[in-house]
Amino acid sequence: MPNTLRLDQSVTYGYRSEMPFQPPTVDGFHSHLHYEIYYFHAGVCTYIIGDRSYDLRPGDVLLMHGMTLHRPHPAPDQPYIRTILHFDPSVLHNYIQAKHITELLYPFEQIGNCRLSLNPEQQAEWEQSLASLQQIAPQANEKVSLRFMMRMCDLLSLLAERCKQEHIAYERIGKSGYAQAILDYIEAHYMHDITLDHIADHLHLSKPYIASVFKQSTGTTVFKYLYNRRITQATLLFQYQADLSITEASRLVGFKQLTHFSRLFKQMVGCSPEVYRAKWVNTIVDS
Repeated sequence: MPNTLRLDQSVTYGYRSEMPFQPPTVDGFHSHLHYEIYYFHAGVCTYIIGDRSYDLRPGDVLLMHGMTLHRPHPAPDQPYIRTILHFDPSVLHNYIQAKHITELLYPFEQIGNCRLSLNPEQQAEWEQSLASLQQIAPQANEKVSLRFMMRMCDLLSLLAERCKQEHIAYERIGKSGYAQAILDYIEAHYMHDITLDHIADHLHLSKPYIASVFKQSTGTTVFKYLYNRRITQATLLFQYQADLSITEASRLVGFKQLTHFSRLFKQMVGCSPEVYRAKWVNTIVDS
């Protein structure tokens, strides 16, 4: 039965959700501090993680660092069934000896983001594990239980072992590889001036074709994605460089005009860059 449990501030578990994707931000691109395990049960979906795109198949597992800009792009006329586990890696210190934590977090901290494609036998085992995790999950808002954490750590151990065995490398997938190539270009140049002419010259493609293939694969336009990438980077700058000015942050992420940066920042984040930066400065002062 589909269910989403916020077990506490450190763990969120959503089992076999069939709800339509509801973007948490403009165009659905978002990032978070928690690590994420995403299992795709059924449907048709392209998933964008940073500069990578994945055409998902049932039985695919995505492991995400969280801080990387990401979003699903499910087909609107198809079922979209997924199980998602978010967890704060620091919570493991309450249950596991420190010497074992590095091993459990290997896929997230050494690889960053990756996809595992399970065969039918592995899918059956994995889905049984997810169902058993759901059975022992506490009620909403209850403290996460020791049994739940031990079962979650068992899953992390299996994932880490699988990643090491297969020497996971990023896959380059997309319509003829072009959508992925566009994402690669944006990731490498978002802090500079980017136009469709630049991308077209780089890929030796026409501008209309670039716009079309990117929209089909990601569900958004090249420039909406570019602006989201820049704004997300700006939020990270404010979080980790408290002394950085608004003007300098705007310049570093690729905006020529401060007014344009401020307007898009408020539209996408929900507050002005000044307010957002002040919040993180105060957090550092109070800590």
